[in-house]
Amino acid sequence: MNNTSTMDRIIEADVGLCINCGSCIRACPGGLIEKKDYPEPIPSAWDLCIDCGHCVAICPTKAMHQRVMGPDDCEPIDISLTPQWEGMQHYLKTRRSVRSFSNTRVEREKVLQLLDVARWAPNGANRQVLRWIVVDDPEKVRQIAGMTIDWMKLVKEKNSELYQEARLELFVDPWDLGQDRIARGAPCIIMACAPKDERTAPPAAMIAVHQVQLAAPSLGLGTTFTGSINTASQSYPPLVEVLGMPEGYVPHATCVIGYPAEKYHRIPIRKPVEVTWI
Repeated sequence: MNNTSTMDRIIEADVGLCINCGSCIRACPGGLIEKKDYPEPIPSAWDLCIDCGHCVAICPTKAMHQRVMGPDDCEPIDISLTPQWEGMQHYLKTRRSVRSFSNTRVEREKVLQLLDVARWAPNGANRQVLRWIVVDDPEKVRQIAGMTIDWMKLVKEKNSELYQEARLELFVDPWDLGQDRIARGAPCIIMACAPKDERTAPPAAMIAVHQVQLAAPSLGLGTTFTGSINTASQSYPPLVEVLGMPEGYVPHATCVIGYPAEKYHRIPIRKPVEVTWI
């Protein structure tokens, strides 16, 4: 975003282009635009606007300008690139967690492509609170996996019931035999972090990481969530230090990523949908 439309008003309609269709009024999530001769912001709009840009994005005539963006700042939508239902549902069903990776390192350019597209994932009140930590040194990834195992062993000492309930032995015992069921041999870790007490962060982080996961196969990459690394990184001081976690931040969603060593050939079955209609 170039911010070329920075104004001293929250929104402004170009009266030479506005056709008074009301789309901007209906699209505003806060109801901050009202219909007069032309769309006008309500008195409290400046303080309440979340800068989502929906009013600019929905205007069919490029008439709407918002304090941080105008129509020329926004990429046009090309519907020819939007997958149709048959292709979309097939692709979504083929998404699999990858647990076997090649030794090829992931190019930083590709990681940045994925994190860039994750900026458009839904997030509460458009707060955009996420910061990313990327570990793309395979030796460091291995170190973090080992520290996660150390955290699990500490859990066993301090809270054996939790250790058993979480079945952490399924990770610890194989590790002691030389098998990595933490990072799965992936060369890269991606963490979505946010302030610890930010109420919108947990769902925003999960959605953003899932957006990364959905986009990754288009670049030839595979991913899997790593709840163990994420949980350990929230409270295990040695691991927090290694990650250089910003003060007051915690990871809310984490995945490993790399080039798959194998490929899937079929879509496994799932339970039927259960719906309560009201």
